[in-house]
Amino acid sequence: MRELSASEILDVWERGRSTTLPERALDLLVAGGYFGQPESLVVGARDALLVELRERTFGAALSAVGSCPSCGELLEIELPTADLRREAVAAEVLELATDEGAVRFRLPTAADLVAIADTADVEEGRRILLERCVDGELTPELEDVVAARMAEADPGAWTELALECPACGHSWHAPLDIVSFLWAELESFARRLVADVHTLASAYGWRESDVLALSPARRDAYLELVAG
Repeated sequence: MRELSASEILDVWERGRSTTLPERALDLLVAGGYFGQPESLVVGARDALLVELRERTFGAALSAVGSCPSCGELLEIELPTADLRREAVAAEVLELATDEGAVRFRLPTAADLVAIADTADVEEGRRILLERCVDGELTPELEDVVAARMAEADPGAWTELALECPACGHSWHAPLDIVSFLWAELESFARRLVADVHTLASAYGWRESDVLALSPARRDAYLELVAG
């Protein structure tokens, strides 16, 4: 993966305003230089590439603000992207021995997440996802067993942060979805870029491409001059 340019960030953001998060993830991978078929990646492999893209574009540390579920204390969270790296696994067919016989299934892919993105109910989306991945009939009794085996086979598909409140000492785990996190950063950055273009175009009559071609340092210098 490579760093996204300012113009690429605006292009991805513009297209993503009318798509779902799983679709945005695929668009980000293509924009970042992935030449394969991103929809065929298992979820953990997709997310590993998005972590790399995030690192190259926005830096090697994630910053977030949260609150303690026990006392409400606000927390500033700094997380190195290196802590999110997992060994990516390839798509494969797995077999699970159960009392009802062997169950064959594959790991969920990026395409599967796109397919269930519009499902309103979480449990229904989970069921549809499992049905897409299991070869044959999936009984309710096997759902949890198969889901657990999928999570074990692709650990990078689910990330949880171990957090502790410095005020009250409460410890808990919070999920981190790299797609949502990266998209929120990209959207914030894109809106700042649009504002910068508006300011400098209004002041100097430059085109959008002229403003985006400036390095961040030079763009900031011009913005300081305009602000006086």
